[in-house]
Amino acid sequence: MTTFLRKALLLATVLYTQLATAQTFTDGLTAMQLEDWDKAISIYTALTKANATDQNALLNLGNAYLAKGNKEEARKIFESTFAVKAEGALAFVANGRVLLLQDNQTEADNQFKKAAKNARKDVNALRQIGESYLFYVSPGAKRPNLTRAEELLKVAYEMNTKDYNTLMSLAYCYKEMPNGGLAAQFYEYAEQQEQSNPLPKLMIAKVYKSAKLGDKFLLNIDRTIAIAPTYTLALREKALYLYFARKWEDATKAYKNLVANGAEVTIEDEMQLANCLFITKDCKGCSELVEKILKKDGTKNYLRRLQAYCDYENGNYQQGLNILNDYFKIVTADKILSSDYEYHGKLLVKTKGDTLTATNDFRKAISMDTSRWKDLYLEISNLTYARKQYCDAAIAYKLYLDSVPEPKATDYYNLGLRQYYCKDDTMRYQHALESFNKVTTLMPDKAIGWLWVAKASAKLDPDVEKHPELAATEFGKAHEPFEKYIAIASSDKVKNKKDLISAYEYLTYYHYNRNELPVMIELANKLLELDPTNQTGVELLKAGQEGTGGAPATTPASGGGNK
Repeated sequence: MTTFLRKALLLATVLYTQLATAQTFTDGLTAMQLEDWDKAISIYTALTKANATDQNALLNLGNAYLAKGNKEEARKIFESTFAVKAEGALAFVANGRVLLLQDNQTEADNQFKKAAKNARKDVNALRQIGESYLFYVSPGAKRPNLTRAEELLKVAYEMNTKDYNTLMSLAYCYKEMPNGGLAAQFYEYAEQQEQSNPLPKLMIAKVYKSAKLGDKFLLNIDRTIAIAPTYTLALREKALYLYFARKWEDATKAYKNLVANGAEVTIEDEMQLANCLFITKDCKGCSELVEKILKKDGTKNYLRRLQAYCDYENGNYQQGLNILNDYFKIVTADKILSSDYEYHGKLLVKTKGDTLTATNDFRKAISMDTSRWKDLYLEISNLTYARKQYCDAAIAYKLYLDSVPEPKATDYYNLGLRQYYCKDDTMRYQHALESFNKVTTLMPDKAIGWLWVAKASAKLDPDVEKHPELAATEFGKAHEPFEKYIAIASSDKVKNKKDLISAYEYLTYYHYNRNELPVMIELANKLLELDPTNQTGVELLKAGQEGTGGAPATTPASGGGNK
């Protein structure tokens, strides 16, 4: 997954709710249930401005501040709740909440008891008593006393089992405990009271989502949308779920439905749709939507990256590179993502641009998003190998290969080549030999693996020109792989002529050193069949025919030491 996707997912998590234009208690309840505290504060603030004596709105506003963690502001609101009407059940509730915030639990309980006595059969006041514990966290505690909230809310429920607001509060309490079964049950009870209200259905769906019951979530979210086709919250919830589940085609359809039919569509919803269109390779639709978004809000210029990404996927490499070059000049550094560097590097490679810059782009991308390192290290290795920076290429390829679950023979071959030519590694031939041996294990009937095992082994032979005394005893580490190479490669002597000559040179010299003259003469003749003027073959054949021993004047190019 690209960093753009990761950032888009992060963006998506903050889009669960948006401010509604209407300011009603229903909107406030929705915001509180969905835990959008800022929206709840905005709604209840508007309601208190419309009616400064509305104690229910004030108590709910105080709870919204409390839920957000602003205890001081909550205290002020609760004090003002009492001030507007210093009598009645809700005044006692307000006093009780102030006392809770003063950590005076005993007196707070006394105030709540007075509120309950004063309320008598007022289910609203009884519910407000229970809601006093839904969001208040006592000093030293990590969460609200939900058991106490449940106990008091049940009093309101027993007073009126059909009160919608009480059922929703109890359901929320169980959701937070968490007790998914009871939460779903009480949301279903609330749904029965207001069957045309989509909120209970939405909350049932969310309970199932929290329980990781995806099928039940989708069933209930579709039920929600069925009764409220323009209900933005449900449309967005479904789209987000499918997006996080990486069901890209379904997520795209859901976002299209949201953007087309949602009553409160935001520019962020359109941005998510643009992202889905890119992921599903609808680059034409993605580019068109990006242009539409930019006309609405030019500050979203960073969306142009999607156009460049699409150009890469569609093969319009130069156009994509131009867009990203301009993009880098326009946006601030904090807007640049790992995937921007990744695509910029890829576009440079495709347009045969500056490979050094491309390599640096890939390294920047890795430093910003380690989840992308696997493929990008392969890119880095290929680029540095092409520039003959073999040691860098070997390091990068090894990092890439470490992440491959089941490396193929070609993977080990590529690694071996990089190791073989890495002059800064004093053990380069040993490392290369290990890699090439894995090639022969995976492809024992292919000549290429045996050839490079032989080449690496030959480099581990002693330098017989400097140490002729080792020729008969230590020289010959490559004779077995060269024999296996010849057995396979001889089927096409024209194609493999050059490497066959090297193999025969080595083996002829090997047997000469061991005074195995009949074998040496046979090999020398085969060598001269391929290369009639080969100096090593001519000299060794002559020495063999004369029956003389000792090293020839010319050591074969294919063997003879780690020089």
